[in-house]
Amino acid sequence: MRPGFNICLSMSVLILFMLPESSHAAHFIFGTNQPVIDGTGNASAVHPGDTIYLSASSRLYVLLRRLHGTADKPILVQNLGGQVAFTNNPSYGVKFDTCSWVRMIGKGTASDSGFFISNTNAGITIGGLSTCIEVAGFEIYNTTWTGIVAKTDPDCSLKSVRSNYIMRNISIHDNYIHGTANEGMYIGNSFWSGYTLHCNGKDTMVLPHLIRGLKIYNNHVENTQWDGIQVSCADSGCYLNNNFVYLDSQAQVTDQMSGFLLGGGSSCNCFANFIKDGKGDGIDELGQGGNFIYNNLIVNPGQNFTGTTGKHGIFVGTQAPASGRGYNLVFNTIVSPRTNGIDFRSTAAVNSMAYDNIIANPGGSYIKPAAGVSLAQQSNLQVPDTATVKFIDPIHDNYDLRPSSPAVNTGSAVPGFPLHSDIISRWRPWPWKYDIGAFECHDASLLSVNETEKTPGFQIMYCFIRSGVMKVSLNLQSREFLSADIYSLQGQHVANLCNAVKGPGTLELEKFIGSVEETCYICIFHYAGDAISKKIYSYSSH
Repeated sequence: MRPGFNICLSMSVLILFMLPESSHAAHFIFGTNQPVIDGTGNASAVHPGDTIYLSASSRLYVLLRRLHGTADKPILVQNLGGQVAFTNNPSYGVKFDTCSWVRMIGKGTASDSGFFISNTNAGITIGGLSTCIEVAGFEIYNTTWTGIVAKTDPDCSLKSVRSNYIMRNISIHDNYIHGTANEGMYIGNSFWSGYTLHCNGKDTMVLPHLIRGLKIYNNHVENTQWDGIQVSCADSGCYLNNNFVYLDSQAQVTDQMSGFLLGGGSSCNCFANFIKDGKGDGIDELGQGGNFIYNNLIVNPGQNFTGTTGKHGIFVGTQAPASGRGYNLVFNTIVSPRTNGIDFRSTAAVNSMAYDNIIANPGGSYIKPAAGVSLAQQSNLQVPDTATVKFIDPIHDNYDLRPSSPAVNTGSAVPGFPLHSDIISRWRPWPWKYDIGAFECHDASLLSVNETEKTPGFQIMYCFIRSGVMKVSLNLQSREFLSADIYSLQGQHVANLCNAVKGPGTLELEKFIGSVEETCYICIFHYAGDAISKKIYSYSSH
């Protein structure tokens, strides 16, 4: 078994020490005189599960090379004793080269990030056939190219072409990126369909590698000259969520103007993002389809653009998605787009949906499908001004709904996509039906509406709580999916009773939910496309 510490005598390159909370993994400190940390050289003693520390300092860059953890024991790279700043390097601040299962996580304070990068070409580069990389806790500012780039472009070695290499499990979260000369993030190669290289005296068509397993979340991306976040070639396991993108596309470069660009070859679920005041489209969808774009708040896309072309809340291009696929645009709130709320141009897409979107005050159309487009539309709230929606406080970016909003309890369930939360992770639908748009109103006054105890095909025989045990008896006419959830009168989710296909006939449900503090609760059932609510009273066993 490896000891908890070793001694490395290489010109003070590597000082290894033991932290009191660990008795297994080793911990290393690299000084400022070692910008390259090489798993086959000066970091050969670093094994899976170990931690590399960079002491608080100012440096030009760090190159992490040939470091390999494992899925259950990744190598951790962190700052120690304060912020580490990488500044004024003409190439990059941090680079991963031939690494796998490495997590570089900055530990910051309320005022400073753990890692700071400025005045470089790229902030962070994940390349050299690296895979399974996580980066978080960075501030990246004033780059001459991009904030974070993740890809290995094909060359004449053909090591990184699609048939030979897949980048996997990339996680980018909790970073602040601002002032980039191009994209805030540039993830995956833009040329999904391939391009030609001249190798060994002849032209060779190459296809760039795929990315499988991509998570980009909780990032703040601001004041980018090109797209805020661009993702291409991410064909599965791609999630872009809970990011704030502000002031994208400031250079107004054609084809480089969006808050999010879902590029060629991608199929990314894009949800719970706030995109505001960019000069480009809110979201550009140019990928393979089969994904959902939902619960996004998009405000003023393209309003400050000084050109003459249209800028839209969500734009779906003319590309053909993968066979049998479409694009699903549901539960988004789009406010004051320069041109159209949704502009949809892919005539080859099938089974596409635009459901439950709020589109307020567009400069052009609410939803504009091109000739020949097949796009199912349902329960969209389309109004010429924002006041009609009854947002709580849009001047201060609060686009939650007042209980009197026409969007409240007027939405529809999306076929094949049971959605259980809104943009800020509140339960939906609440209390009975879905609200339209990204926000689900949880105002307690909504619970004063008369309850519904019976609907065609569904009857509640009894429903009560006694001594912490909930008991329900239902009569179901057909075999359908049934969900049953208990809430307090303040809207807090207490327990789930059922999420399964049930019926026909009598169904008895019983669940111990523990001690209950109130005498009255609400149980909400969803069955066969209907929502039914029932007040539940709690009794003691006496």
